[in-house]
Amino acid sequence: MKERPLLRVGFLCDIFELGGQEQGCLEVLRRLNRRRFKPYLYTFRAGKLLREIKRLRIPILLGHTKRASDATWTERDRRAREKYHHELVAKLRKDRIDVCIVYAWREGVRAAQEAGVRAVVERVDGFGLISRVRDKSGCQRIICQSRTIRGLLLSQRELLRCRREQIVVVPNGIDLKRFDPTRYDRNRCRKALRLKPDDFVIGAISRLAPQKNLDHLLRAAQALIQKRNPLSARLRIIIAGPDGGSKKELVAQASRLRIAKHVRFIGSRSDVPQVLRALDVFAIPSFHEGTPFAMLEAMAMGLPIVASQVGSIPEVIDGNGYLVCVLQPEETSSAIQDLSGDPALRARMGQRSRELARRYDIDDMVRGYESALIDAVRMTKKRRRTLQGRRISRKR
Repeated sequence: MKERPLLRVGFLCDIFELGGQEQGCLEVLRRLNRRRFKPYLYTFRAGKLLREIKRLRIPILLGHTKRASDATWTERDRRAREKYHHELVAKLRKDRIDVCIVYAWREGVRAAQEAGVRAVVERVDGFGLISRVRDKSGCQRIICQSRTIRGLLLSQRELLRCRREQIVVVPNGIDLKRFDPTRYDRNRCRKALRLKPDDFVIGAISRLAPQKNLDHLLRAAQALIQKRNPLSARLRIIIAGPDGGSKKELVAQASRLRIAKHVRFIGSRSDVPQVLRALDVFAIPSFHEGTPFAMLEAMAMGLPIVASQVGSIPEVIDGNGYLVCVLQPEETSSAIQDLSGDPALRARMGQRSRELARRYDIDDMVRGYESALIDAVRMTKKRRRTLQGRRISRKR
Protein backbone atom coordinates (compact mmCIF):
# COMPACT_ATOMS: atom_id res chain seq x y z
CA MET A 1 0.00 0.00 0.00
CA LYS A 2 1.43 3.35 -1.07
CA GLU A 3 2.11 5.71 1.86
CA ARG A 4 0.33 9.06 1.64
CA PRO A 5 2.61 12.10 1.40
CA LEU A 6 3.04 14.27 4.47
CA LEU A 7 1.20 17.58 4.11
CA ARG A 8 3.10 20.63 5.34
CA VAL A 9 0.56 22.92 7.03
CA GLY A 10 1.22 26.55 7.86
CA PHE A 11 -0.86 28.05 10.70
CA LEU A 12 -0.97 31.84 10.26
CA CYS A 13 -2.13 34.15 13.09
CA ASP A 14 -1.60 37.87 13.48
CA ILE A 15 -1.52 37.58 17.28
CA PHE A 16 -1.09 34.41 19.34
CA GLU A 17 -2.19 35.40 22.82
CA LEU A 18 -4.68 33.92 25.27
CA GLY A 19 -8.09 34.00 23.61
CA GLY A 20 -10.71 31.69 22.15
CA GLN A 21 -9.42 31.73 18.58
CA GLU A 22 -5.83 31.15 19.66
CA GLN A 23 -6.80 28.45 22.15
CA GLY A 24 -8.65 26.64 19.38
CA CYS A 25 -5.60 26.90 17.13
CA LEU A 26 -3.39 25.52 19.90
CA GLU A 27 -5.67 22.52 20.39
CA VAL A 28 -5.53 21.70 16.67
CA LEU A 29 -1.73 21.96 16.74
CA ARG A 30 -1.61 19.63 19.75
CA ARG A 31 -3.82 16.96 18.23
CA LEU A 32 -3.09 17.07 14.51
CA ASN A 33 -2.24 13.64 13.11
CA ARG A 34 1.56 13.89 12.75
CA ARG A 35 1.66 10.85 10.45
CA ARG A 36 -0.36 12.86 7.93
CA PHE A 37 0.50 16.51 8.68
CA LYS A 38 3.60 18.52 9.60
CA PRO A 39 2.55 21.80 11.27
CA TYR A 40 4.38 25.14 11.28
CA LEU A 41 3.29 28.31 13.12
CA TYR A 42 3.77 31.83 11.74
CA THR A 43 2.65 34.71 13.96
CA PHE A 44 3.52 38.40 14.01
CA ARG A 45 3.16 38.77 17.80
CA ALA A 46 2.85 36.16 20.51
CA GLY A 47 2.08 35.98 24.21
CA LYS A 48 1.77 33.37 26.93
CA LEU A 49 0.58 30.63 24.58
CA LEU A 50 3.96 30.66 22.81
CA ARG A 51 5.38 28.54 25.65
CA GLU A 52 2.87 25.82 24.83
CA ILE A 53 3.90 25.83 21.16
CA LYS A 54 7.56 25.48 22.09
CA ARG A 55 6.69 22.43 24.21
CA LEU A 56 5.14 20.87 21.10
CA ARG A 57 8.42 21.44 19.19
CA ILE A 58 6.62 23.07 16.29
CA PRO A 59 8.74 25.36 14.05
CA ILE A 60 7.83 29.01 14.69
CA LEU A 61 8.43 32.23 12.78
CA LEU A 62 7.83 35.15 15.15
CA GLY A 63 7.77 38.66 13.74
CA HIS A 64 7.83 41.08 16.67
CA THR A 65 8.91 40.99 20.31
CA LYS A 66 6.28 43.50 21.45
CA ARG A 67 3.80 41.87 23.79
CA ALA A 68 0.51 40.93 22.18
CA SER A 69 -1.34 42.54 25.09
CA ASP A 70 0.22 45.95 24.28
CA ALA A 71 -2.40 47.83 22.25
CA THR A 72 -0.20 50.82 21.39
CA TRP A 73 1.06 51.17 17.81
CA THR A 74 4.03 53.14 16.50
CA GLU A 75 5.86 53.82 13.26
CA ARG A 76 8.47 51.29 14.39
CA ASP A 77 5.74 48.67 14.74
CA ARG A 78 4.45 49.46 11.25
CA ARG A 79 7.92 48.96 9.77
CA ALA A 80 8.29 45.71 11.70
CA ARG A 81 5.03 44.45 10.20
CA GLU A 82 6.16 45.32 6.65
CA LYS A 83 9.47 43.54 7.23
CA TYR A 84 7.69 40.50 8.64
CA HIS A 85 5.49 40.22 5.57
CA HIS A 86 8.53 39.76 3.32
CA GLU A 87 10.10 37.32 5.79
CA LEU A 88 6.84 35.36 5.96
CA VAL A 89 6.56 34.99 2.19
CA ALA A 90 10.16 33.79 1.97
CA LYS A 91 9.76 31.35 4.87
CA LEU A 92 6.56 29.83 3.48
CA ARG A 93 8.46 29.11 0.27
CA LYS A 94 11.50 27.73 2.09
CA ASP A 95 9.33 25.48 4.29
CA ARG A 96 7.56 24.22 1.14
CA ILE A 97 4.14 24.69 2.72
CA ASP A 98 1.36 22.75 0.94
CA VAL A 99 -1.62 24.38 2.63
CA CYS A 100 -2.10 27.36 4.93
CA ILE A 101 -4.83 27.79 7.49
CA VAL A 102 -5.27 31.50 8.16
CA TYR A 103 -6.96 32.75 11.33
CA ALA A 104 -8.82 35.88 10.16
CA TRP A 105 -5.66 37.71 9.07
CA ARG A 106 -5.85 39.49 5.71
CA GLU A 107 -2.07 39.82 5.40
CA GLY A 108 -1.79 36.10 6.06
CA VAL A 109 -3.90 35.21 3.02
CA ARG A 110 -1.92 37.67 0.87
CA ALA A 111 1.40 36.23 2.07
CA ALA A 112 0.29 32.67 1.31
CA GLN A 113 -0.74 33.67 -2.20
CA GLU A 114 2.49 35.59 -2.86
CA ALA A 115 4.48 32.57 -1.65
CA GLY A 116 2.68 30.34 -4.13
CA VAL A 117 1.10 28.11 -1.48
CA ARG A 118 -1.22 25.90 -3.50
CA ALA A 119 -4.13 25.78 -1.02
CA VAL A 120 -5.46 28.32 1.49
CA VAL A 121 -8.04 27.69 4.23
CA GLU A 122 -9.50 30.58 6.23
CA ARG A 123 -10.85 29.95 9.69
CA VAL A 124 -13.63 32.40 10.60
CA ASP A 125 -13.99 32.72 14.37
CA GLY A 126 -16.79 35.07 15.33
CA PHE A 127 -18.90 37.93 14.06
CA GLY A 128 -16.23 40.55 14.66
CA LEU A 129 -13.74 38.73 12.41
CA ILE A 130 -15.90 37.73 9.44
CA SER A 131 -14.79 40.61 7.21
CA ARG A 132 -11.12 40.68 8.23
CA VAL A 133 -10.45 38.93 4.92
CA ARG A 134 -12.70 40.87 2.56
CA ASP A 135 -11.86 38.85 -0.55
CA LYS A 136 -12.29 35.15 0.17
CA SER A 137 -12.30 34.04 -3.46
CA GLY A 138 -8.74 32.71 -3.24
CA CYS A 139 -9.54 30.33 -0.37
CA GLN A 140 -10.26 26.71 -1.20
CA ARG A 141 -12.04 26.20 2.10
CA ILE A 142 -13.56 28.49 4.76
CA ILE A 143 -14.08 26.88 8.17
CA CYS A 144 -17.00 28.28 10.19
CA GLN A 145 -17.60 27.30 13.78
CA SER A 146 -21.40 27.33 13.49
CA ARG A 147 -24.37 27.34 11.13
CA THR A 148 -25.03 30.92 12.21
CA ILE A 149 -21.62 32.09 10.97
CA ARG A 150 -22.08 30.13 7.74
CA GLY A 151 -25.44 31.83 7.14
CA LEU A 152 -23.95 35.25 7.74
CA LEU A 153 -21.14 34.57 5.27
CA LEU A 154 -23.59 33.40 2.62
CA SER A 155 -25.83 36.42 3.14
CA GLN A 156 -22.78 38.61 2.28
CA ARG A 157 -21.28 36.36 -0.39
CA GLU A 158 -21.18 39.15 -3.00
CA LEU A 159 -19.37 41.52 -0.64
CA LEU A 160 -16.97 38.87 0.67
CA ARG A 161 -16.60 37.07 -2.67
CA CYS A 162 -17.26 33.61 -1.25
CA ARG A 163 -19.15 30.63 -2.62
CA ARG A 164 -21.38 28.08 -0.93
CA GLU A 165 -19.09 25.18 -1.83
CA GLN A 166 -16.10 26.80 -0.09
CA ILE A 167 -17.75 26.82 3.32
CA VAL A 168 -17.64 23.98 5.85
CA VAL A 169 -18.98 24.02 9.41
CA VAL A 170 -16.65 22.57 12.04
CA PRO A 171 -18.04 23.24 15.54
CA ASN A 172 -15.65 24.19 18.31
CA GLY A 173 -14.69 21.30 20.55
CA ILE A 174 -13.39 20.82 24.08
CA ASP A 175 -11.62 18.11 26.03
CA LEU A 176 -14.55 16.32 27.68
CA LYS A 177 -12.23 14.20 29.81
CA ARG A 178 -10.47 17.20 31.30
CA PHE A 179 -13.70 19.14 31.70
CA ASP A 180 -15.59 16.51 33.68
CA PRO A 181 -17.07 17.57 37.04
CA THR A 182 -16.69 14.08 38.54
CA ARG A 183 -12.89 14.47 38.41
CA TYR A 184 -12.77 17.40 40.84
CA ASP A 185 -13.83 17.75 44.47
CA ARG A 186 -16.15 20.76 44.64
CA ASN A 187 -15.43 21.62 48.28
CA ARG A 188 -11.69 21.56 47.68
CA CYS A 189 -12.06 23.76 44.59
CA ARG A 190 -14.10 26.30 46.53
CA LYS A 191 -11.63 26.36 49.40
CA ALA A 192 -8.81 27.03 46.94
CA LEU A 193 -10.66 30.22 45.91
CA ARG A 194 -11.39 31.13 49.55
CA LEU A 195 -15.13 30.69 49.08
CA LYS A 196 -17.47 29.88 51.96
CA PRO A 197 -19.84 26.89 51.77
CA ASP A 198 -22.94 29.09 51.51
CA ASP A 199 -21.53 31.59 48.98
CA PHE A 200 -23.51 31.78 45.74
CA VAL A 201 -20.88 32.20 43.03
CA ILE A 202 -21.28 33.62 39.52
CA GLY A 203 -18.24 33.18 37.32
CA ALA A 204 -16.97 34.56 34.03
CA ILE A 205 -13.84 33.42 32.20
CA SER A 206 -12.75 35.65 29.33
CA ARG A 207 -10.32 38.33 28.26
CA LEU A 208 -11.06 41.51 30.18
CA ALA A 209 -11.83 43.47 27.02
CA PRO A 210 -14.61 45.92 26.05
CA GLN A 211 -16.36 43.45 23.74
CA LYS A 212 -16.84 41.04 26.66
CA ASN A 213 -19.23 43.52 28.32
CA LEU A 214 -18.27 42.50 31.86
CA ASP A 215 -19.59 45.81 33.18
CA HIS A 216 -23.02 44.30 32.47
CA LEU A 217 -22.30 41.54 34.99
CA LEU A 218 -21.15 44.03 37.62
CA ARG A 219 -24.34 46.06 37.20
CA ALA A 220 -26.47 42.94 37.43
CA ALA A 221 -24.70 42.01 40.67
CA GLN A 222 -25.17 45.53 42.06
CA ALA A 223 -28.94 45.31 41.51
CA LEU A 224 -29.08 42.09 43.51
CA ILE A 225 -26.82 43.31 46.31
CA GLN A 226 -28.80 46.52 46.73
CA LYS A 227 -32.00 44.56 47.38
CA ARG A 228 -30.57 43.50 50.75
CA ASN A 229 -32.19 40.09 50.64
CA PRO A 230 -30.56 36.84 51.85
CA LEU A 231 -28.76 36.47 48.50
CA SER A 232 -27.08 39.91 48.63
CA ALA A 233 -24.79 38.98 51.52
CA ARG A 234 -23.56 35.71 50.00
CA LEU A 235 -23.32 36.67 46.31
CA ARG A 236 -19.79 36.44 44.88
CA ILE A 237 -18.51 37.29 41.40
CA ILE A 238 -15.35 35.56 40.18
CA ILE A 239 -13.81 36.94 36.96
CA ALA A 240 -10.88 35.04 35.47
CA GLY A 241 -8.84 35.81 32.38
CA PRO A 242 -6.07 38.01 30.99
CA ASP A 243 -6.34 41.77 30.81
CA GLY A 244 -7.49 42.81 27.35
CA GLY A 245 -7.55 46.51 28.18
CA SER A 246 -10.52 46.70 30.56
CA LYS A 247 -9.25 45.44 33.91
CA LYS A 248 -8.42 48.85 35.39
CA GLU A 249 -11.84 50.22 34.47
CA LEU A 250 -13.67 47.13 35.73
CA VAL A 251 -11.90 47.27 39.10
CA ALA A 252 -12.78 50.98 39.37
CA GLN A 253 -16.37 50.26 38.35
CA ALA A 254 -16.75 47.63 41.07
CA SER A 255 -15.67 50.27 43.59
CA ARG A 256 -18.02 52.91 42.16
CA LEU A 257 -20.91 50.46 42.37
CA ARG A 258 -19.92 49.64 45.97
CA ILE A 259 -19.69 45.93 45.29
CA ALA A 260 -15.88 45.56 45.35
CA LYS A 261 -15.94 43.18 48.33
CA HIS A 262 -18.20 40.85 46.34
CA VAL A 263 -16.01 40.79 43.20
CA ARG A 264 -12.65 39.10 42.64
CA PHE A 265 -10.42 39.29 39.57
CA ILE A 266 -8.19 36.22 39.61
CA GLY A 267 -6.28 36.68 36.33
CA SER A 268 -5.30 33.99 33.82
CA ARG A 269 -5.59 30.47 35.18
CA SER A 270 -4.19 27.11 34.16
CA ASP A 271 -6.65 25.31 36.47
CA VAL A 272 -9.80 26.33 34.59
CA PRO A 273 -11.76 23.10 35.35
CA GLN A 274 -11.16 23.60 39.08
CA VAL A 275 -12.30 27.24 38.88
CA LEU A 276 -15.46 26.19 37.05
CA ARG A 277 -16.13 23.42 39.58
CA ALA A 278 -16.27 26.07 42.32
CA LEU A 279 -19.03 28.06 40.58
CA ASP A 280 -22.81 27.87 40.79
CA VAL A 281 -23.56 29.72 37.53
CA PHE A 282 -21.49 30.72 34.50
CA ALA A 283 -22.12 34.13 32.88
CA ILE A 284 -21.11 35.38 29.45
CA PRO A 285 -22.62 38.80 28.66
CA SER A 286 -20.52 39.61 25.55
CA PHE A 287 -21.53 42.10 22.86
CA HIS A 288 -20.52 39.63 20.17
CA GLU A 289 -19.27 36.04 20.14
CA GLY A 290 -18.92 33.01 17.94
CA THR A 291 -19.25 29.76 19.88
CA PRO A 292 -17.16 30.53 22.99
CA PHE A 293 -14.84 27.78 24.17
CA ALA A 294 -15.26 29.08 27.73
CA MET A 295 -19.02 28.55 27.59
CA LEU A 296 -18.64 25.02 26.22
CA GLU A 297 -16.17 24.24 29.02
CA ALA A 298 -18.61 25.58 31.62
CA MET A 299 -21.36 23.44 30.12
CA ALA A 300 -19.14 20.35 30.25
CA MET A 301 -18.59 21.08 33.95
CA GLY A 302 -22.34 20.93 34.47
CA LEU A 303 -23.09 24.60 35.04
CA PRO A 304 -26.26 26.52 34.15
CA ILE A 305 -25.50 29.38 31.75
CA VAL A 306 -26.58 33.02 31.67
CA ALA A 307 -25.51 34.37 28.27
CA SER A 308 -26.22 37.24 25.93
CA GLN A 309 -28.34 36.33 22.93
CA VAL A 310 -25.64 37.12 20.37
CA GLY A 311 -23.63 35.31 17.72
CA SER A 312 -23.82 31.53 17.75
CA ILE A 313 -24.73 31.32 21.45
CA PRO A 314 -28.49 30.72 20.80
CA GLU A 315 -27.43 27.74 18.66
CA VAL A 316 -25.92 26.11 21.76
CA ILE A 317 -28.27 27.06 24.60
CA ASP A 318 -31.19 24.64 24.76
CA GLY A 319 -32.87 24.26 28.13
CA ASN A 320 -29.61 24.73 30.01
CA GLY A 321 -29.66 28.43 30.72
CA TYR A 322 -30.99 31.93 30.14
CA LEU A 323 -30.46 34.17 27.13
CA VAL A 324 -30.37 37.85 28.09
CA CYS A 325 -30.14 41.19 26.31
CA VAL A 326 -26.67 42.77 26.31
CA LEU A 327 -28.18 46.16 27.13
CA GLN A 328 -30.36 45.02 30.05
CA PRO A 329 -28.42 43.93 33.16
CA GLU A 330 -31.75 43.57 34.95
CA GLU A 331 -32.46 40.47 32.85
CA THR A 332 -29.23 38.94 34.12
CA SER A 333 -30.15 39.93 37.68
CA SER A 334 -33.50 38.20 37.30
CA ALA A 335 -31.90 35.03 35.91
CA ILE A 336 -29.39 34.89 38.78
CA GLN A 337 -32.18 35.46 41.29
CA ASP A 338 -34.17 32.56 39.82
CA LEU A 339 -31.20 30.22 39.87
CA SER A 340 -30.10 31.16 43.38
CA GLY A 341 -33.52 30.38 44.81
CA ASP A 342 -34.11 27.08 43.06
CA PRO A 343 -31.45 24.36 43.54
CA ALA A 344 -33.56 21.87 41.55
CA LEU A 345 -33.61 24.24 38.56
CA ARG A 346 -29.83 24.64 38.76
CA ALA A 347 -29.40 20.88 38.88
CA ARG A 348 -31.66 20.31 35.84
CA MET A 349 -29.95 22.99 33.81
CA GLY A 350 -26.52 21.78 34.85
CA GLN A 351 -27.32 18.23 33.81
CA ARG A 352 -28.67 19.48 30.49
CA SER A 353 -25.46 21.50 29.97
CA ARG A 354 -23.34 18.39 30.40
CA GLU A 355 -25.54 16.47 27.93
CA LEU A 356 -25.28 19.21 25.31
CA ALA A 357 -21.51 19.57 25.79
CA ARG A 358 -21.02 15.99 24.56
CA ARG A 359 -21.83 17.28 21.07
CA TYR A 360 -18.66 19.37 21.13
CA ASP A 361 -15.81 16.89 21.39
CA ILE A 362 -12.30 18.19 20.68
CA ASP A 363 -11.37 15.14 18.61
CA ASP A 364 -14.33 15.70 16.28
CA MET A 365 -13.21 19.30 15.82
CA VAL A 366 -9.65 18.31 14.91
CA ARG A 367 -10.83 15.63 12.44
CA GLY A 368 -13.01 18.31 10.83
CA TYR A 369 -9.99 20.58 10.39
CA GLU A 370 -7.95 17.73 8.94
CA SER A 371 -10.68 16.96 6.41
CA ALA A 372 -10.90 20.62 5.38
CA LEU A 373 -7.11 20.79 4.85
CA ILE A 374 -7.07 17.61 2.75
CA ASP A 375 -10.09 18.76 0.71
CA ALA A 376 -8.43 22.11 0.02
CA VAL A 377 -5.34 20.41 -1.40
CA ARG A 378 -7.46 18.00 -3.44
CA MET A 379 -9.35 20.92 -4.94
CA THR A 380 -6.14 22.52 -6.18
CA LYS A 381 -4.96 19.20 -7.65
CA LYS A 382 -8.28 18.73 -9.41
CA ARG A 383 -8.20 22.29 -10.76
CA ARG A 384 -4.61 21.82 -11.98
CA ARG A 385 -5.57 18.63 -13.83
CA THR A 386 -8.55 20.41 -15.39
CA LEU A 387 -6.37 23.29 -16.60
CA GLN A 388 -3.79 20.87 -17.99
CA GLY A 389 -6.55 19.01 -19.83
CA ARG A 390 -7.79 22.27 -21.36
CA ARG A 391 -4.27 23.20 -22.51
CA ILE A 392 -3.81 19.78 -24.14
CA SER A 393 -7.18 20.11 -25.89
CA ARG A 394 -6.20 23.53 -27.27
CA LYS A 395 -2.90 22.16 -28.64
CA ARG A 396 -4.80 19.45 -30.48
